[in-house]
Amino acid sequence: MSARNAAAKAASRAVSKLAAGAIAPARQASLASALLISTVSLGCKAFLRATTTVYLEGEENLYSALGIKGRGGAWKHRRRGVITISNHNSLVDDPMMWSLLPTTTSFPFARPWYTCANNRWTLGASDVMFTNAVLSKFFSLGQVIETVRGGGIYQPGVDDAIRKVEEGGWIHIFPEGRINQSGSNPNGGLHRFKWGVGRIIMDAEVMPEIIPIWISGFDQIMNEERKFPRWIPRAGANVSITVGKSITPHIAPLVDAWRTGLPRQAGASMESTAPTKAESDQSALRAHQAEHVNYLSGEFDPDESTRQEITAILQERLRSMGETVESGEGRFAKGVWSQSRRRESQGGLPAPEIEMARR
Repeated sequence: MSARNAAAKAASRAVSKLAAGAIAPARQASLASALLISTVSLGCKAFLRATTTVYLEGEENLYSALGIKGRGGAWKHRRRGVITISNHNSLVDDPMMWSLLPTTTSFPFARPWYTCANNRWTLGASDVMFTNAVLSKFFSLGQVIETVRGGGIYQPGVDDAIRKVEEGGWIHIFPEGRINQSGSNPNGGLHRFKWGVGRIIMDAEVMPEIIPIWISGFDQIMNEERKFPRWIPRAGANVSITVGKSITPHIAPLVDAWRTGLPRQAGASMESTAPTKAESDQSALRAHQAEHVNYLSGEFDPDESTRQEITAILQERLRSMGETVESGEGRFAKGVWSQSRRRESQGGLPAPEIEMARR
């Protein structure tokens, strides 16, 4: 048996184990979660303020999507689900990047339910974050959803993420799926985005608000090539967190077109009350989701092309945003490593600068 087949079978067994446990419906906000989230969040905020220079821009775009004000005003009506995506700069991106949230979203400055509702859920690898009972409890309380590497996009963790979005929750995703630094990716540029984010967007009953975030400088806090003591975050970094405007308008037409093409069931009789468009869309979507089990057996996935297109748009939008940020940082003028552009081999300069150097 090849190593690849063995890994695939191991992932399949892990997914089956999670499915057998039957992911419970979204749990109520708990005091334990609020305490853990707030302790970590306030600790990260204090560390960044005391030891780094932080540049923050566009945070109002996230506040607006979440329905909170700069000082943590409450949202009273059921909001649309929120998905944030960002590049993956270091081991401490999450939770340190969420220092951009108002202090008033943290307990005891807010009620536990408010703290939980206005902090992200994210996806975490079972072989890293859920390796024993203590870590599993810690990360579960920290609003991390267990996923299996190599388990594909039709696994319980992704299903759970979709439910969170449908309930008006906030999911943060690092679509690259791994840390991206110069040591492991010397040519720079974003890694190809994973397709799971496309499935979450497509299968959510209500189109979520999609907010891009570009982070920079966290690799100075936790560089992958750091020396002993490796577990201590480094001080003196220059960090930036840039929150872009919603890119939902660029994605929604693709999702609408895809849903329009889903098969509909014929009406039961002339006397039956005709379903509304929303009811018809929901029924078609649920029937389509029921077929996902067939894709796990290796059958052709008819959603693949749409999912690829959505993921490609997300990657290009985030890359373009990152290019603007890194240009402002002077990375291209200096010819240093960039996460938004790949280097060419000649002189190690990003492509546009090579052309300028040739003139």
